[in-house]
Amino acid sequence: MIVKTLNVDELCQLNRLFCYNDPEAMIQSNSQKIESGEIDIFGLFSNKVLIGELRAMYSNSDERFAQKGKRAYLYAFRIHENHQGKGLGKHLLKYVIDNLTQNGYYEITVGVEDDNERAKHIYNSFGFDKIVSRIQEEYQGEKYEYNLYLKSM
Repeated sequence: MIVKTLNVDELCQLNRLFCYNDPEAMIQSNSQKIESGEIDIFGLFSNKVLIGELRAMYSNSDERFAQKGKRAYLYAFRIHENHQGKGLGKHLLKYVIDNLTQNGYYEITVGVEDDNERAKHIYNSFGFDKIVSRIQEEYQGEKYEYNLYLKSM
């Protein structure tokens, strides 16, 4: 298994992991965010095939999520259904946390929906145990509500 940050030419591969209502809008939006340094998308590859992703956001107008050089926000944590239950999500999460720590980040936030027991279990095992806020948002016409958890190093 190899973890690396995706470049803009590889963003179309994200469609393997999530069914986007508007894939072109997702690619355009994430391309701009990657090029501006706002985010990185960490991809987990098996035999050169994308099987997982975890995105890190480095700044946000809402500082509960991210603050440049201090707090990063992790989101879009996905492992392809054929590869779940093998510890690969924990491997990817550990890699990203280690990378952020090495780059000076000492707080990390994650958003977890109430019904996502698997994600809550994984994040809790990594020390995400303080709820910072309750968040409601919309993405590509879908509404989401979740708790924002904080891990401090």
